[in-house]
Amino acid sequence: MKVYEEYNECTLCPRNCRVNRNEGQKGFCKMPSSSVVNLIMHHFGEEPVISGTNPELERGSGTVFFEGCTLRCAFCQNHEISNSETARGQIMDASELAANYLRLQDEGVYNINLVTASHFAPVIIDSLKIAKNNGLHIPVVYNCSGFEKVETIKKLEGLVDVYLPDMKFCGSQLAGEISSAPDYFEIAKLALEEMVRQTGEIRINDEGIMEKGVIVRHLMLPGELFDTRKILDYLLDNYGNRIYISLMCQYTPCEEYINSNKNLSDSLRKKLLGTLNMKHYEAMADYLYGLGQENAFIQEEQSKGNTFLPDFNV
Repeated sequence: MKVYEEYNECTLCPRNCRVNRNEGQKGFCKMPSSSVVNLIMHHFGEEPVISGTNPELERGSGTVFFEGCTLRCAFCQNHEISNSETARGQIMDASELAANYLRLQDEGVYNINLVTASHFAPVIIDSLKIAKNNGLHIPVVYNCSGFEKVETIKKLEGLVDVYLPDMKFCGSQLAGEISSAPDYFEIAKLALEEMVRQTGEIRINDEGIMEKGVIVRHLMLPGELFDTRKILDYLLDNYGNRIYISLMCQYTPCEEYINSNKNLSDSLRKKLLGTLNMKHYEAMADYLYGLGQENAFIQEEQSKGNTFLPDFNV
């Protein structure tokens, strides 16, 4: 497999671990220098402009789930693959990834959806160049935590059409306890600015699928109503209808995983083991609309649980 010099002293994400992944050293993401893919599937659980609105067509979003994560939140529903000490999926080089993108395109998916890929950015960049040179023409979606290094995002310019970042936390103490990233909000703001710069105005095709633009996801956490409001205020003040805001209520506590996290205070652990107050969620949805946000996605209460969680290879 190709050796990428960026892994010699890895600074691909804001952690700046500076480990030599080419020699087997592991940083915060716990991943090797080779990209590890856990699952490739037609995914129907994303926003309608990503997955489409009719699952019976069997198109969906051509989703590639990568293992490892640069954030590793204490409540992560994907923790089986985001927080694994060892790679469980299939190692793929750029050519193998590209071949899978093209296969998915042939199967009729609306887009290629790369989930949590930044710690493999050099391989991802090569794979997209190879695929596009061989006929990949559907949109590429970059689905990430928002905890992204601007320098890494800049290298994706011209290769990614739609950015789908989270904006998880505003408060530094909250982000520090949950993700060991007290600087999360400041970093996510800079990354989002670059994403919006790259994609420009939102573009939706005749099938209702996004071809260009940014969707910012925010998953409301139990007991953190005011943190949510601060995030929404920031997005509305700075971007408004230039982006989509996806306000999510699907928080589902993973009790064993939360209890295993030693970084959480007792009060925050208690919150995370609880459930989201739907009146709080409805209040924030009304807040969005009341301030004129038309480009928004709102979830129904039945979105909670593991309904849309894939069966990962574990």
